[in-house]
Amino acid sequence: MTDRHNPWVTLSRERRYEDRYLGVDLDRLRHESGREHPHVALRFKVFGVAVLPVDPEGRVTLIGQYRYVLDRFTWELPRGSGPVADDALATARRELKEETGDEAKSWLELLRLDASPGISSERVPGFVAWNLKRGPAHPDPQESLRVRRLPFAEALGEALTGTITDGPSVALLLCLAERARRGDLPGDLLDLLRK
Repeated sequence: MTDRHNPWVTLSRERRYEDRYLGVDLDRLRHESGREHPHVALRFKVFGVAVLPVDPEGRVTLIGQYRYVLDRFTWELPRGSGPVADDALATARRELKEETGDEAKSWLELLRLDASPGISSERVPGFVAWNLKRGPAHPDPQESLRVRRLPFAEALGEALTGTITDGPSVALLLCLAERARRGDLPGDLLDLLRK
């Protein structure tokens, strides 16, 4: 598709809610077809990061926690957020250390996702981290986290069977698997994934 013009005209915008993470707007839109309608938009002030850490044994670290909005326990990769003006890699480094205690010498950004582009402006950069040095975790006081380490192939299997349901976690695992299949990764990381 070559036509990328914006077919929408914003007729009005009313901020219905705002906090340090996002603003919730009720916009009145007109489409180029002439149809007008309301549209709820979540405009984020933060971005979410996801980190896929691979340890010297080729294992991946998953974080387990009870997610309030989902009303269930989930397994996902280390995740966090930072203000949209912040450096994504610095945020990823901080979140990896907080949740797992790991520090990585090697980093590669694999993707940048739009979390839910029909309603939300949230962006999610995703990184793989390796050449890890383990230390003590320091999660936020309101986080009750469990840590689990498993071989990359098993984590990938959990993404494919639906055990891991977090979108950025699944995307990162699948992206890394495909890049490994193509040999499109640094050699030392490929060696870890083959363990």
